[in-house]
Amino acid sequence: MNENIECSTCSKESYKVVPLARLFDKLDELFSRNDLPAVGRLLDYWESEARILGDERGLLEILNEKIGYYRRTADKEKALAAVDAAFELVEKGIGDRVSAGTVYLNGATTMKSFNMAKEALPYYQKAREIYERYLDPNDYKMAAFYNNISSAYKDLGEYAESEAACNKAIGILDGREDCLGEMAVTWINIAHLYYDQDPFDERIYEIMDKAWELLKSPKNSLDGDFAFICSKCYPSFEFFGYFERGAELKALTERLYEGN
Repeated sequence: MNENIECSTCSKESYKVVPLARLFDKLDELFSRNDLPAVGRLLDYWESEARILGDERGLLEILNEKIGYYRRTADKEKALAAVDAAFELVEKGIGDRVSAGTVYLNGATTMKSFNMAKEALPYYQKAREIYERYLDPNDYKMAAFYNNISSAYKDLGEYAESEAACNKAIGILDGREDCLGEMAVTWINIAHLYYDQDPFDERIYEIMDKAWELLKSPKNSLDGDFAFICSKCYPSFEFFGYFERGAELKALTERLYEGN
């Protein structure tokens, strides 16, 4: 083990490969209470272990988690370095087909988040090609793909393509009671899309009301995942003038993280 990295959440057992199932369980636990510093320490530790062990499959999974982590913490330099390293492994043939598509999607979304939507598009297309070949058209991962590429199209001013992608995501998510929060996020994306084209578009407020109903549904699981969804949604409610709703979602986000 690498004794130069101290991490109170890391195992001291010896492994031949990274114990991914246990690692993901621990990450879920830490994310559920928004303990991002601990997440960072855990990922650093196991990245080092994966490299020492020569476990490229495990390394790819860890880098993919780091891509999202650095996007969440807004660390552009480290995020793009993780993207480059993960793409290099995928192009070596590490990982299965679907996981390669997920790495491309995650990397492209991170590039887009740092105002690199144009550079991200080729990697979105790589993800699309893999997903369309290996996934069922109604797989949840396809909805995530459409939501993310929609945002990139919006940034590039390609509004028709952006709306079409959102509509495809809605077509997949509609009727799934386990995805109400994700559906709310999609509708909010459409509201921002309409706002960018016409700030006085009356459809914006109908859409935000629809998103609110989805977020307030008693069918939502009040857990860390839903807290993260609320954390993404409440700034939009504030942006569109729904200050009480925004404050309520923000307070709920904090309560859910504190309770986990």
